[in-house]
Amino acid sequence: MTGTTLKRFAAGAAAGALVFGIVAQVPASAAPSSDVGLFGGADPTYDGVFRQSLAIIGLTSAGVKPSAAAVTWLLDQQCADGAFQSYRADRAVPCGPSDPDAATGPDTNSASAAVSAFAALNRTNAVPAALKARVAAASDKAEGWLAKQQLKDGGWPYFPGSTSDANSTGLALAALMTQAPNFKVPSYVAGSRYLSALVVPCGSADGGALTYQKGAKADGSASSQGLLGLTAGVLVSGPRRLSAAPTCGGTVAQKVSSYLSKQLVAKGAIDSSFGTGPDFTATAVSVLGLVAGRDGKAAVAKAISTLATNVASYTRKDGAAVPSALGLLLMVAEATGKNPTSFGGVNLVTALQGSQR
Repeated sequence: MTGTTLKRFAAGAAAGALVFGIVAQVPASAAPSSDVGLFGGADPTYDGVFRQSLAIIGLTSAGVKPSAAAVTWLLDQQCADGAFQSYRADRAVPCGPSDPDAATGPDTNSASAAVSAFAALNRTNAVPAALKARVAAASDKAEGWLAKQQLKDGGWPYFPGSTSDANSTGLALAALMTQAPNFKVPSYVAGSRYLSALVVPCGSADGGALTYQKGAKADGSASSQGLLGLTAGVLVSGPRRLSAAPTCGGTVAQKVSSYLSKQLVAKGAIDSSFGTGPDFTATAVSVLGLVAGRDGKAAVAKAISTLATNVASYTRKDGAAVPSALGLLLMVAEATGKNPTSFGGVNLVTALQGSQR
């Protein structure tokens, strides 16, 4: 894939996975009829399913039912075997095989996002009546496909045929835990064991952080996405009482939480793994993971202040709305008890709904 994503969950862009919340977009083009219901005017080639899923999760988090057209668009993107790829421009053409080298075909990140979106629709009773049977069937098939992609090491690869990474594993765990929120199921146990092998040892400068893969450097995006899976934090249901930041020790989730909390308290945001300044997506995802784990009160407060201050630049690029960023911030607003219609002065709901084609 190309550099159209803000972050690739990677030690290097070519090897990484799709970030939880795409904010870098290519210019808009005329919307074909098959894209009626899609959120955002930018080319969906690299993020269509992901941004649609985040938009749906965000709206349901705010108690808003997505339109039937929006849900239908996501359903129509599914491959025959239950998988999802980033975007199917021509749905009459069957999905091809996954190609890790070319970064094409079905991928676990798109599938994880779609599974989470279907779960959000079901949990909030937001499925349009005429689509309930389709959503139920699509959810089952997508979950089944995603579960089969878990590797022997316990992790998930971005594209089937490649090796496991922290970000894809975190997203897959978060998605599967929306279906069966049990921290003792074998898939979760194996996934958390894989992530524990990627933790930077406590006592070092980046102690508690996750690396993208074994041997890589500490990675803020990998840490935030990994924590999301470890805490089953993708579906939010209001604020929780948070404790102080945990020390680096105990479970893998506590270790990662300690690292992210320190970063947020010190800087208000998670640094981009590419050295391009603050990563607001990783910051927002960190908030979701910390709240789900009931940790990091001061860190969450600092992060919310940063996100609110930068909401306009984060949710708009080249004058157009960024649906994934808006959906993610809607999740953050629900998780922290903030007003989704005035988050940093922006009405996240109307901004997102207004971007629908």
